[in-house]
Amino acid sequence: MSLLKRALTSITRRKLKSLILLLIVLILGNIMLSTLLIVQSVDGTKESILRELPPVVSLDLNYEKLEEFYQNQEETEEFEIPWITFDDLERIEAAGGAYIKTFDYSSIAGIESKSLEPYNMNLEGYMIGGPGEVNYFMLQGVNNSNFALLELGDAAIIEGRTFTNEEIKNGSPVLLISKDLAETNNYLVGDTIVIESLFTDYTDQGEQQVIETVELEFELIGLLVYRELPRADKQKGFSEEDHMLDQLNRTLFTSNHFVEDYTEKSMAIMLPYYEEKYGEQMSNNQYNPLAGRPIVYILNSSEEVNKFVQRAQAALNNEYYQFVTQEDNYKKVAEPLESMKGILTYAFYITVGSAVFVLTLVLFSFMRDRQKEIGIYLALGERKSKITAQMIIETVAVGLLGATLAVAGGMFVASFISDMLITAPQVDPHGVIITSSMNSYLSNFDYDSILQNYQVGLTLMSVVSFYITITATIIAAQLIASIYILKSDPKKILM
Repeated sequence: MSLLKRALTSITRRKLKSLILLLIVLILGNIMLSTLLIVQSVDGTKESILRELPPVVSLDLNYEKLEEFYQNQEETEEFEIPWITFDDLERIEAAGGAYIKTFDYSSIAGIESKSLEPYNMNLEGYMIGGPGEVNYFMLQGVNNSNFALLELGDAAIIEGRTFTNEEIKNGSPVLLISKDLAETNNYLVGDTIVIESLFTDYTDQGEQQVIETVELEFELIGLLVYRELPRADKQKGFSEEDHMLDQLNRTLFTSNHFVEDYTEKSMAIMLPYYEEKYGEQMSNNQYNPLAGRPIVYILNSSEEVNKFVQRAQAALNNEYYQFVTQEDNYKKVAEPLESMKGILTYAFYITVGSAVFVLTLVLFSFMRDRQKEIGIYLALGERKSKITAQMIIETVAVGLLGATLAVAGGMFVASFISDMLITAPQVDPHGVIITSSMNSYLSNFDYDSILQNYQVGLTLMSVVSFYITITATIIAAQLIASIYILKSDPKKILM
């Protein structure tokens, strides 16, 4: 009788034991498959989300390293942060230029003004940016005509045009503002706008006083509208998204060179004032337009992000800066899913280990009941390896039947486990700001959108991985249990 036929005959002759083994594999297989499906579904959701997002990498300050730096400094010790320079940007471009589609950085300066009124957002009686004697705005420079907000689709020019390369290069006094801000101040594209920039300080009594007024004259070349931000807070009234939109409506876009010139003029006004006020010499270090400013790289494709980051980080060689990717933001937003994945990854390995242990005990018990049969095989001169192979065929055949039944029910078990473990995040994960709070390049997703993409389903990869795992588990258990055969003496067994 052939080895295969002998194994199949043994299965059908021992129906009860075969059924017990089948049920054990079915139960363990359901747990194993469900954990595997959830882990792969989380990874699939992540890949799906990242494919839909623009391939953006932000070079920003590493605030943890900066905090360590400050804590390790003596109070009397003079120190200087190694700010990023244009030479650093050239090295990054040389190392990762093949992956870069475009990049942008922004010089930023604050403007206080009475002549410019902010757009007032009224939300269910909550007023954002209401009228005040002195209003605060942000002057933000750009490095490209199709700067990051436009390139990523977070803003669009609804009227007029963007900057020309010549205007950016020369620092021309041209301006882009939001459509809402323009309508609030009755501005039209093509108008010449004069903004009074106030340099102020507070008296000992807490009253605001104007030190000097500088008139900034711009040509309004275009009006912007901003993409609707993903809103994590479903309640009415003020939200973080409203605050971000208010900031955008208070932002005046112009060229980096104009902002840098304005900043130098501001320092020339304020430094002498503070020296006179406090009676001491104030530091007048050379202005670095990149100091503390995030740089945004837009790459050719999402597949190139990791390669670019590795090369760019090595070229930069500055531990006080770090590259932030969409994947970093995904992990922050999808923390509940990532936590569930971590838990179930451990559960999967524990289940596999437990399956080997349980099956070994069961199969060892079955083999003790068959010791006379094994003794006869050995007495007839059957090789131990051939007997072991027969046992493996028997258990794998029954195990694969149990695994097939587990495939049918594993998806439902996985969905049930997901529903129990997925929880709402403790902190509302808004559409994540990929740079610092000074910019608003947004990842167009929140936790709700992630859950909408999350689906537990069978794939060819998950089924193949499951069958390989369950087969390897059964074979390992049978081999361990077969130690009993290898030590068997046919004479002792048959006595």
